[in-house]
Amino acid sequence: MHNRQTGAAHVPIMFFLILLVMFLGALGFAYVQQTRNAEVVKAREAALAEAKILQKRDALIRDYIEDIGKVIGKPGAYTGRPGKEAFYEGATLDYPGLMNPDAVKAVLDGATTNAKISPTGSLENLLGAMIAKLNSTEQRVKDVVLEKDKALADKMSGDSRFTQTETAAASAASDNSTNLEQARADFDAAKGERDRLIAGLRENLNAKVDELTTSKEDALAREKDLKGQIGLLKTQLSALSERMAMHQPPNVADGNVIVAKNGIPTAFINLGRKDLLQPGTVFRVQASNGGPVKGYCEVTRIEDSRAEVRLYNFSDPVGNYATEGDLLFNDLFTPRVTRTMYLMGRFGAPYGKEQLTNLLRRLGNRVVSKMGPGVDTVVLGNNPINEAGDGFASVQDSPEFKMANELRVEFTYLAKIADLIKL
Repeated sequence: MHNRQTGAAHVPIMFFLILLVMFLGALGFAYVQQTRNAEVVKAREAALAEAKILQKRDALIRDYIEDIGKVIGKPGAYTGRPGKEAFYEGATLDYPGLMNPDAVKAVLDGATTNAKISPTGSLENLLGAMIAKLNSTEQRVKDVVLEKDKALADKMSGDSRFTQTETAAASAASDNSTNLEQARADFDAAKGERDRLIAGLRENLNAKVDELTTSKEDALAREKDLKGQIGLLKTQLSALSERMAMHQPPNVADGNVIVAKNGIPTAFINLGRKDLLQPGTVFRVQASNGGPVKGYCEVTRIEDSRAEVRLYNFSDPVGNYATEGDLLFNDLFTPRVTRTMYLMGRFGAPYGKEQLTNLLRRLGNRVVSKMGPGVDTVVLGNNPINEAGDGFASVQDSPEFKMANELRVEFTYLAKIADLIKL
């Protein structure tokens, strides 16, 4: 009985302890939850306060943007800074009065350009510069107005003086009218006398003009004649100078023999391609100490500074043959010179004009078909047939011969050079 009661008493105590523990746990959980709830409430209140501040700030920003937009009056849109599209994540602004900074800057730049002022860093500086320019312009306007007022005052003063002067002039005009009539009469008399004097002077002047015109015509004619004579003399001088350059003194040889052997019909001379020597050129051969012509040589092969020649028609091929140092002469050849030649007169076989022209050209000469300035040598042939065809006219009476004589060209006869040309 006693043990059963003791055991029965233990059960309520354990139950009580469990309840006590549970109560204490619930009390602790409630305290923790109460603490957490207090923090959440505090955080909520802080978030609400911050949201309220942000809301008020957003309203302030909205009002600020709208007021600035009204002031500037340049509506637009703002999409953010270039390159930060990913950061914005599609966010947009829809505030009233929103402006595009680039558009506003363009307006400011345009105002700077139109106002012709230097670029500034801010709106305040721009407006200040514009105000300064306006003040300067206003001052200039004031100065112009002052100048205008001064000019008007001067004009009024001038008008007053003009009125006084006009009155005085009217009075003087009345006095001058009488004097003018007398002066006009005196002037008419003087004018008549002057006209008579001018007529006499004009007549004398016309006579002098006619005399001067005649003198000018005579002077021009003399000048033309003198110019013609000067031109002819210049042409003659030029031709003489060219011929002097071509001609060597008669005792000066054109070249000499440098290699020759007795019994060998060829030799070498000291003339060559550098001297404008041509194949077929014939030279008279004379001894180095002078004397008659020993014989002839004909150029057969030409090198730069020498040429090979064929020896022929030597008067004494044994005792007086070509030797080294013998001198060479040709009336139609001058070393390093090209002659301009003209064939005048009548030429017959075997030296017809065409054959002789071709031969002279092969020898390096220039043969022209018309007599004129520039001709160096004239080769005279026989007298030509006269116009009637029943006789011969003297070649020396022809206009070509007279022109050649005036130009002081060199004359040579075909018979004189026949031994130097070979067909």
